[in-house]
Amino acid sequence: MVEGRFVVGGNGLKDTAFIRSMVFTEEQGVDPSIEQDPYDQFAHHLIVSEGDEAIGTGRIIYKDDEFLIGRIAVLPSERGKGYGDLIVRMLCARAFEIGAQTVVVHAQVQVEAFYNKIGFKRISDVYQEAGIDHVTMVVDSEAFSKPCGGCSGC
Repeated sequence: MVEGRFVVGGNGLKDTAFIRSMVFTEEQGVDPSIEQDPYDQFAHHLIVSEGDEAIGTGRIIYKDDEFLIGRIAVLPSERGKGYGDLIVRMLCARAFEIGAQTVVVHAQVQVEAFYNKIGFKRISDVYQEAGIDHVTMVVDSEAFSKPCGGCSGC
């Protein structure tokens, strides 16, 4: 059974740190010294598990008057199963529940189309973050509420 659970702050960081290390540090070559940051201590973290195994994660932070989702990662062996979509949708839904008018993501350019399908729109030129090309994207609650189109079971 797949389960998504939110933890706040330092709770659950063991699971999120493992997944993020596998994806960002090992796979993408992000410097471990910048992968974890002080925001982890007060972020709303989402951990998606299948059975007892944590397989995906993401977080919401409130920074510079914006609700920002990020650190979205799914273990390589679990990709293509819709977990990334689930993570982003759960993070956005939580952000809107706690007061967001819009949700921002600093998306890697290679997954911009993925965020477009969820309703995000690009609002920046390409820039470097952790040595990887990114764009800033935003979604409001109206655009977010559109159906995902990923399955016909909704």
